[in-house]
Amino acid sequence: MKAMNTTNTTKTAFGTDLLFLIAGPSIWMLHFLAIYVVNALGCARPHAALAQSAFGLPLSSWLILAGTALALAAMAIVTARQAGRVRKFGLDTFHLWLTGALCLLSALAVIWQTVPVFLVAACG
Repeated sequence: MKAMNTTNTTKTAFGTDLLFLIAGPSIWMLHFLAIYVVNALGCARPHAALAQSAFGLPLSSWLILAGTALALAAMAIVTARQAGRVRKFGLDTFHLWLTGALCLLSALAVIWQTVPVFLVAACG
């Protein structure tokens, strides 16, 4: 006997669904890595451009702030795109809920790891 789909949802590619679900934590991971790379390069070479000060903060801190804004914007875009996919394909709202929750938690982590830019000297 053939199994019947009793829900009104459309099947979508598993890989696409998975990428949307893990996008928030992946963006957080890239942001975390970028912070350490930028800070390490700025501190390893104190006379390099990354260590130069602009408006009271070193250039490395400005790059971290720019990366933070980019990461938060990317998470918002991922959540909005997932909302569009849920409406377009009639997916379960669980997809949107989980993507949104993971992006929100990842956004909090991104903000938390950016706070030291304002509280601690870059190479102190």
